[in-house]
Amino acid sequence: MTVETKQAKCPYCESSDLTKKKRGWTITTGIFGMNKMQYQCHECGKKFMEKAAKFD
Repeated sequence: MTVETKQAKCPYCESSDLTKKKRGWTITTGIFGMNKMQYQCHECGKKFMEKAAKFD
């Protein structure tokens, strides 16, 4: 039995070279959303939330 894992891709440039980490505290949102996961693309440099990522 094989387990397939889905690869996340950047919604802007379709690259799969991403870093995933917790968003943390920000001035605009404060503590709301601190534990949500955020991706940063190494190709285009944009940051986006996990729900915006495209998966294969």
